[in-house]
Formats: sequence, C-alpha cells, structure tokens
Amino acid sequence: MIFRDIQYYKPDLHHVIQRYRNLYEHPEKKQMLVYAMLPFENKIPVPALNSLNLQKDTAAYLDICLKNYEHFLAISRTIEDDLIPTFGINFGTGEYSAFVAGEVVFTQDTSWATSVIREWGDLKKLKIDEENRWVVFMEETLRYVLQFTQEGPIPVVRGFYSPLDLAHALRGEMIFTDLYDAPKEVEALLDFCADAIIWLAKRIHGMIGTYWGGSVAGGWLKPGTICMSEDIACLISPKTYARQIRPYTQKVINAFDNGQIHTHSLGLRTLPEITKLDHLLGVQIAEDPNTPRTMSNLEKVMETANDVPLTITCTFEEMKEKIDVVAGRYNIVFGSSANNVEDCEAIVRWVRERG
Repeated sequence: MIFRDIQYYKPDLHHVIQRYRNLYEHPEKKQMLVYAMLPFENKIPVPALNSLNLQKDTAAYLDICLKNYEHFLAISRTIEDDLIPTFGINFGTGEYSAFVAGEVVFTQDTSWATSVIREWGDLKKLKIDEENRWVVFMEETLRYVLQFTQEGPIPVVRGFYSPLDLAHALRGEMIFTDLYDAPKEVEALLDFCADAIIWLAKRIHGMIGTYWGGSVAGGWLKPGTICMSEDIACLISPKTYARQIRPYTQKVINAFDNGQIHTHSLGLRTLPEITKLDHLLGVQIAEDPNTPRTMSNLEKVMETANDVPLTITCTFEEMKEKIDVVAGRYNIVFGSSANNVEDCEAIVRWVRERG
C-alpha cells in the first residue's frame, strides 16, 4: 500500500494551512472555512470488527482500510476545501479507556470497554502501564500504519477521551450521581484520568510527530495540540461542568499547549462553559438525532462561544440561509457534504466568494 505525495491529493495544501494560520493568529479577520465531503464508501468490503482475530488479522484489516482511504482521496482530490486528508485507525473507542483497565467489547463497526470501578476502593487498582495489552496494541497498529503514510505524507490522527469521558468509561453511569454524592472520589478519579490521558497522548504524539509545523485533525492545528472528546459533558449542567470538570480538561490542555474539543449538539447549553477553556483552538459539534440542529440557532450559539471558532455540520441550504448571520462577524468552519464531486466543488466556490 503506497500513498502518493499529499500534494497529489491536496494540490492547494499550503493555501489551506495558511487559512488556518490566519484563523489562529488573526481572529479579527472573521474567516469562514469549509469542508465539502463526499460520502465515504468502502471500495473493498471491510471485515466486521467482531470477526477479527486481533493477533492474526490486524495487518490485513488495516491494509483494507488504507486502500479504501486512498481510493476516497483519489476521487475527491479536486475539491479545494479546507479539509486536510487525515487517516484515523478505527477499532472503535474501547481502547480509549481499556489502556487503563477494562475489557473491550467489539461489535460490527465499533467497540467500547467495560466499566471497572464498582466501588471507590477500586481506584487503587487503576494504573498506568506501558505493558497494558491495549497500549501495546495502539502503538503496534500505529507503527504499522505510519510505515505507509509517512512518505506521502498522509497525516495520521489520534484523538483521546477527556478526563470526564474516561471517568465515565471506567465508572459507568454511576458517575452522574457520584458528582453529587461522592465529589471527593470523583475529583480523585478525574485527576488520575487527566494524568493517564497526558501520559498516553505524549507517547502517541511522539510517534506521530508533526506535519508542516503543526498537528492535523481534519484541519491544521498549532503544534502541540491535543484533541479530546467532551461528550459526557452534554449530560451534565453547565455549572457542574464549570465547577467540577473543566479544571481537569484544562490540566490536559496545559500539558500540550493547545486543545481542540469534539462535543455534540445535545450539549449546546454547556458550550459556553467548554469554550472558556484556555488555549482552545476550536470546538467541533456533531449533530445528534432528536435535538434541534445547531444551524437552527446559529447566532445564539456563536454569540455564546467566547470567540472560539466552531466547526458546525450543515447542509448547503442551511449555509445559504444563515450566511448573513456569520459573514464578517465570527470565525467558523462549515462542515458540509454532497453526493458528487461537482456539488462539493460548488459548495466551496460559494463560500470562497463570500468569505
């Protein structure tokens, strides 16, 4: 499996990087960036994760994923949007917490880890161990992929749980009542989780390195940026997040200079508190079913985001309807899609003409 140089897949790469540099260094310019993505379809069928023997099948599985991704890059190479080709290894999210403790449960296309803290005395059993099976697995799979991507170079990305997301995975649903019934124990767990994330991320970042003077996770990021999911924050109150959770997410970001957060539209009420994190480059908002779309209330969302750039999923029609709300007023990345290359190119042209 050999990738061509990224300039083949992204001919305007350096212009894209410069737009991100301007976004971070000159926020007063109030930029609109745009992703215009084709639906990802596997050219080669991918085996179900729960059918794999990880000791025997991992390399073959990764080879298929890499070939499918190269095909996707090749057919979308003329779309001059702001999305930088980035390959992510998919074994679900189980290893995101199992590197501390727990068994990974695989389904067809994702995974999760079993919770392990049944009582607070179990905190003593948690440890950071470079010989943990899932630490070894993460590092071995990363080394395997990097041998095919580094010459391209195609950036490889690895995200991490936030301390709260990791604590939830280790403790389970009881974490929500624990916040009120056992705040000191939760504090100890969150502090451990922050340290564990810092430890793992430094190992992973050391393997991946930097690209073009920074990090890449869809967009270009300043060097030393850690990407975390803050999903469980959607299920707690803004006051609880600010008082009991944010200090630990901040602890992780402080260890890496900058941070980027992924969260969900279900938790937009907490977004004003998430965006008070220091050294935050941006927040990506995934849309949840059965909740109002972020674009439906775009002006309020942007007004309460503390001038942090947001990446928001939207249709082309939603962009057209809301462009006057953001143009020249906020820094935003539109995450849109279309079913063919021509329509994706039209989305990009439309945004460029107005931003």
